[in-house]
Amino acid sequence: MLPAGVQALSKKAQVEEGMSLVENGFLRVFRTVLAAFGGVALLVAAFSIHNTFAITMAQRTRESALLRALGAGRRQVVTIVGFEALVVGGAATLAGLAGGIGFAALLRELFARFRIGIEMEGLTVAATSVMIAVPVGLLVTLVAALGPALKASRVPPLAALREVAAESSRPTETRLIVGAVFAAVAAGTVVFGAVTEQMAMAGAGAVVTVVSMVVLGPVAARPVAALVGGPAARLRGVPGTLARDNASRSPARTAGAATALMIGVGVVTLMTVFLGSLRASLEDGVAGSFKGPIVVDAGTNETGGFATSLVQEAAKLPQVSDVAGMGTGSMRVNGKPSTVSVADPSSLRRVLDLDVAQGGLNDAGTFAVSKKAADDNGWRVGNAVGVTFADGASQKLTVGAVYGNTDLTGDYLVPRSVWNAHTRQPLDTRAFVELRPGASVASARQALAALAKPYGAPEVESRDEFVAAQTEDMASFIGVVYGMLILAIVIALLGIANTLSLAVHERTRELGLLRAVGATRPQIRSMVRWESVIVALFGTGGGVGLGVFLGWGLGTALGNPFAPPPVQIAVIAVVGAVAGALASIRPARRAARLPVLAAVSAA
Repeated sequence: MLPAGVQALSKKAQVEEGMSLVENGFLRVFRTVLAAFGGVALLVAAFSIHNTFAITMAQRTRESALLRALGAGRRQVVTIVGFEALVVGGAATLAGLAGGIGFAALLRELFARFRIGIEMEGLTVAATSVMIAVPVGLLVTLVAALGPALKASRVPPLAALREVAAESSRPTETRLIVGAVFAAVAAGTVVFGAVTEQMAMAGAGAVVTVVSMVVLGPVAARPVAALVGGPAARLRGVPGTLARDNASRSPARTAGAATALMIGVGVVTLMTVFLGSLRASLEDGVAGSFKGPIVVDAGTNETGGFATSLVQEAAKLPQVSDVAGMGTGSMRVNGKPSTVSVADPSSLRRVLDLDVAQGGLNDAGTFAVSKKAADDNGWRVGNAVGVTFADGASQKLTVGAVYGNTDLTGDYLVPRSVWNAHTRQPLDTRAFVELRPGASVASARQALAALAKPYGAPEVESRDEFVAAQTEDMASFIGVVYGMLILAIVIALLGIANTLSLAVHERTRELGLLRAVGATRPQIRSMVRWESVIVALFGTGGGVGLGVFLGWGLGTALGNPFAPPPVQIAVIAVVGAVAGALASIRPARRAARLPVLAAVSAA
């Protein structure tokens, strides 16, 4: 017979339960991150595809007009462009599937090397992956090409008989007004969500902000290109001036190429600012609640903690003035599954300042809750809260204190005396150590390390090392996320290179005339290179500004301090500019190698 509250499980049921925990834990988070990355990559690719089709359709304006003059209807022109988009999208989707499988293998190696998540045996390509990827790839390509296709279908037949401008050189007033309204609403929503700490509001504002940046891109392209290209004109003379003028010539084209890079850089900057703010929040929380110099941390201990007797032995060391252990566990609080901290509150209050707002922690049997949990549930000191322990036992605990600082304890603090009655192996996961005046921190760490060795050798860390350890796993995971986002930036840079290549083809005669009047090949290469740098700086600057603003809004909405790491943000900006120069290598080389006579005679 099993005791009350204990359940016997078969091996299969145990495996299924373990898989359920993994599915709802790490894999759920990772799937969310992958879905977000996929959305960013598709959005960046959509801008590049749209820009490519917009340029090619503008270059084929006379061809579209001839089709209309020969009797083709608008629907037929749209169908022709749509079929072209399907062919391009199909080929790109198949190539993307192959690349995705290779990237999955790379992720597997990264996860194994950095010990992120769980160990993976091999790669599995599910049929659903193909069934989702192929339609999504084709749909994104079709949607991205729809605007240029509709514009091509509206070309009047008489355009075949005269020279027409390939693209409008000025954005419309409607775009300016609509973009300004979107921007005002977006900024107000983000600021309101940040000030009132409403994450949903700030998130909605972030989405509208991205939309407003896209709408206002062509409006800002001309003045920004003139501003950013000013130094190039002064430093490089005629090639720099021509590069600035070329970037300003077609605001829609420049904005289309820059927007894709802006989104990629913006997300990377957002993640950088958010991680910096999260780390600052943790540092502030630890510094505000724990003033001691040493923490015994079982975070890397595979046994899940150390026996509570370690704290009792540590208290006997001559260097130690106070020490308190704290463990963690899972139970139902008010009917909801919750993670709780377990400690002796009367000992914990001597080493941690939990900012107690109601009641007190003088009694070892005090059950305490955070101010947020109390406000959410309408609890006050003296209220009874129903809890259910892992062994199935249920009882009522009386709230004895309400505290404000949750960085180290979370929302619930269960007294050790109550918890131990429902577990066979009481464990602590951390011990916070205060030293006597004049005691050596180095000797105390050495004595604690020797004392802790039989208990699974938990880490004996300084307060700074403890803070760093809390963000170590997140930093490794963020490193993988950065790797994926860099791919989105690479997609954007390929879009810039593609735009420049099409522009070089479009300006073949112009380039030939420049060569004919004395421009050298290095000057032609310099002109194209600086044009690429201007576009890249436009996208990078907008992305950094967007990422910092949204990082502030979303981080503040979560209650984190605003702490952008300036070095990392500067590196992102420099890398964006350098990458823009690299994206121009092939188009610049092609432009410089054009034969003068053939280029001049080109139609």
